Amino acid sequence: MTVSIILTAIVALAWVLAAILPSLLAPGVTRAVGALHHTLDRGDSAISRVAPLGWIARIFDTPLIAALAVLLIADAWLFFGLLEDVSEGEWIVDLDRRLFHFLQEQRTLLLDRLMITVTGLGDQKVVMPVALAGLLALVGLQRWRAAAYLLMATAGAAVFVGGIKRFIHRPRPISIYDGMAEYSFPSGHACMSVVLYGILAFLLAYGAPAAWRRAIAFWALVLVGLISFSRVYLGAHWLSDVIAGLAFGSAWLAFLTIAYLRGQPGAVPLKAFGAAILAALVIAGSVHAARDFGAERGRYTIQNHGLPKQP
Repeated sequence: MTVSIILTAIVALAWVLAAILPSLLAPGVTRAVGALHHTLDRGDSAISRVAPLGWIARIFDTPLIAALAVLLIADAWLFFGLLEDVSEGEWIVDLDRRLFHFLQEQRTLLLDRLMITVTGLGDQKVVMPVALAGLLALVGLQRWRAAAYLLMATAGAAVFVGGIKRFIHRPRPISIYDGMAEYSFPSGHACMSVVLYGILAFLLAYGAPAAWRRAIAFWALVLVGLISFSRVYLGAHWLSDVIAGLAFGSAWLAFLTIAYLRGQPGAVPLKAFGAAILAALVIAGSVHAARDFGAERGRYTIQNHGLPKQP
């Protein structure tokens, strides 16, 4: 029952973020951007006497870019704050352990099957084919800037996650991998899912009708949210690992999207690109589930692993 409530909350939060929050915030962000440019244009305020100011106007030249800039700053602050707290053993470590033990008590066979299937959508065996399909589709559509954007985002996120894991060396709640994959902070599934599915959703939604934008954002948020939760539920990551992965992935995505929008790109053909992405996701996800579900079930079965001591 508790896990069902959490899953319902994830879906509800996705709807709020996709359909309600943008409508509530858009007027205020638009007014704030207009007021900032008015202040800069006046040239007689304190902020106008600070040099250089050109970059301020460029970063906040549209409401969307302004919102992305705020998201970038907030997520970067959150990531480095978590990095410090985890490294120094702050309160978040105790919360991680308590939540881990609590969720293991809620596990059922049916929920395990569901979460193993969901977490597979964030595995490399699914993420890589989907990213490749997106890249090939963009090249075929001659959207070179979008293709470079997708390639840089996914490659950069993968390199960063691997580098941080080598630096932090934080053990997972249960030992389920070998080598560098044994380390837990940050969550590669969470980071790569928000980067890849976030970019694909943005490219699909950019220039699309409002109803399509809301639907695309909603399903992308649901997918990322469920993948992220599955990592904590299955004991593959601590909560702080997942939050850190989401924070860095969102910050990296916001940074590259600002750069992408500065080039005033055109919209990607919604039907052709969407069909390629959906087909790749369905095929790769189905093949991965059919081939690897048994092995993944054994990997994530909690009785097969020693548990951390209750704090």
